Amino acid sequence: MIIILAVFLILVLYDLQMFIREKAQIRVYIIYGFLMTVSLVVSLLIVAGKRPASPAQWIEALFKTAGVIK
Repeated sequence: MIIILAVFLILVLYDLQMFIREKAQIRVYIIYGFLMTVSLVVSLLIVAGKRPASPAQWIEALFKTAGVIK
């Protein structure tokens, strides 16, 4: 798990240097941060042996929370 964290840290630092050199807009940083965070969470779940929930399960949970289905 530490190896995955180290690889992600190296990739983030490398990419951020490129973004800073190119003077990217703030939304590029926000989208990049979101995608890297999602990738990291999924990777850590897989390494831990837990399968991430499918989008269908997320939608079903959202509908149950909203009271659309029981």
